[in-house]
Amino acid sequence: MEVSKLASRVPIFPLFIAVSLLVGWFIPGFYAWTDSDQSRPSPLLWKVPLWSAIASAAFCFALPWLPIGTKPPSDAPRKPMRFSVRTLLMITAGVAVTIPLFAKVPLVLSGIACVGSYAFLIWFCVRNPQHRMAASALMACLILPYAWVVGYDELDRILPTLAVMIAGMPAFLPAAFLSQMFGQHFQESQWLTFLLTAVELLLGIWMIRLGPKRTIAYLLLVMLISGVGSLGFYMMCIA
Repeated sequence: MEVSKLASRVPIFPLFIAVSLLVGWFIPGFYAWTDSDQSRPSPLLWKVPLWSAIASAAFCFALPWLPIGTKPPSDAPRKPMRFSVRTLLMITAGVAVTIPLFAKVPLVLSGIACVGSYAFLIWFCVRNPQHRMAASALMACLILPYAWVVGYDELDRILPTLAVMIAGMPAFLPAAFLSQMFGQHFQESQWLTFLLTAVELLLGIWMIRLGPKRTIAYLLLVMLISGVGSLGFYMMCIA
């Protein structure tokens, strides 16, 4: 019982915000600590994230047995979601129009999807005050690992690129891998960063609705992805 009370008092989501900020701010210091240079990265540069991923995976496996309680569900019955024929026709028409447009202007549509996901997250916070701290932690894990950019000495040099990519920076790493799989240069597949960031946001909202344990596991995954992506972006900036 005492362990359960202690776990309930631990500010888990503010802790995620603080750790994300620390990870982002110390990216340049971590790069210097590994004694890496522009031509030969140190093995520690990837071993430390690997160890962090292994430790996070072990923690996630232990999550079901940790005394992290959930709030009892509301007694008010949920209204079932129903679609009329008219709504289904509108959705089908929207998908039919979006697919050819996405093939022609993927950057524009993925940017709209990304902005819409951020707007949906804000709407979710307004409608669900009990989930605001978890949603704030989600945003922190997505964005704050890039906090080193604020103090970067040559910020004016990367500012034009950063202004275009800032909304999709959380998905920098998976977008870079997918662009290589598609045989495209990363600058030609920037739409992937926006699209994957939108997917991360929507999955995060879904996980928050499923409960704190799933949310914690997802936040660890998001923070690792953003942290390694931030490290890769820093290496590109100093190259």
